[in-house]
Amino acid sequence: MDAGNGELVDVVGHAAALGEADYACWIAEALSDYFERRGRYHECRTALEIALAHADRATDRRMASALRNCMGITDIQQGRYLQAHAWFTEALHLSRRHTDRREEARALTGLGTAHFCLGRDEQAMPLLTAAVELAQRLDDNWLTAMGLAVRGMLHHSQGRNEEALACLADACTHAEKNGRPRVLSRALTCAADVRLALGHYGAAKNLLRRAGDLLEQAGDVLLHTLALTRLGTAEQGEGNLSAAVALHHRALSQQRTLSPLTDPHRVRLEMHIRCRLGRTYSAAGSVAGAQEQFRTALALPGAGAYAEEHALAIAGLNECRGTA
Repeated sequence: MDAGNGELVDVVGHAAALGEADYACWIAEALSDYFERRGRYHECRTALEIALAHADRATDRRMASALRNCMGITDIQQGRYLQAHAWFTEALHLSRRHTDRREEARALTGLGTAHFCLGRDEQAMPLLTAAVELAQRLDDNWLTAMGLAVRGMLHHSQGRNEEALACLADACTHAEKNGRPRVLSRALTCAADVRLALGHYGAAKNLLRRAGDLLEQAGDVLLHTLALTRLGTAEQGEGNLSAAVALHHRALSQQRTLSPLTDPHRVRLEMHIRCRLGRTYSAAGSVAGAQEQFRTALALPGAGAYAEEHALAIAGLNECRGTA
């Protein structure tokens, strides 16, 4: 299915030009997940915009809200949280007008995620709770798993780790019932993040290995790369420093395969990996190796735009100076 740039988008445009509004919308929705997995966000947005212009003429009334939910997800992936919030708000309004409970649950999950990403925890939690409850009433394991995973990470960000782990365990159970590898891998990776924060390195390794296998099978390079570097941190936690270094370098090799033109996370991901690798070198007593990683992270184009990673690199350099 890896057609050249623009060819798949042209299919949506062709259907729209023929007056086949339903087909244009259905194809755009089907392509959105495919494009997102490969970091082809521009094509994803273009296809959805073409379809949205014809959604009001589609006989499938679900499309008006479904395509807006897809646009919101695309914006979340690109860190455009305010724009995502606007799309999910429209989708929620339309899904309720058309009594489409599944799209309503998707919109509630998206809105909760947008609020969480914007640091609005108080607004996020009731939306995510409502989304999960509705998804469970619909017996939709995919939506339930997605909502529970985000709610679990919200609990974690607030220091409620036991609640987070319980939530994420439920997310994994629903994801396994659903059977989609990417959904399960996301829940597993989120649970691993909590385990890493708690110092449960053995448990984190088991979760990350399983997630990594699923992501490799699904062809999700971005998330697989993140799983590899997190696995490196887990190996470091258990004192396996050479294994940790190898995993971080493997993650860097995979990160280089991402296109700088299509993947907005490419620089941030490299900073993220190099900060973890720097920590590993520091733990191994290689101050020079650690300094090189932190300095390289800070020298990347646009590094100052990523406050969290920038702060980690600065902190790592300062620690190196203190031990030199």
